[in-house]
Amino acid sequence: FREIVEWDLVFDQVDFDWSATGESTKMDFENIATHELGHSTGMNDLYNSSCNLETMFGYASDGETIKRDLHTGDINGINLLY
Repeated sequence: FREIVEWDLVFDQVDFDWSATGESTKMDFENIATHELGHSTGMNDLYNSSCNLETMFGYASDGETIKRDLHTGDINGINLLY
């Protein structure tokens, strides 16, 4: 049985510039928030380049918005955990 009791997330405003609109020179807030929320559920980073479109892929680029939504591997991982 898994239960999230509390979870805090802090976005680094010193090393990163953030955007809510996918600006090409800034990190997308929703893209990163979705990924980090995955960690709160027990999901790990993926580093296989064939997984680069999955929300839990361990790297993101400025302006990237594709990981705002869960992809097949992310959904399968959540289903395995819960």
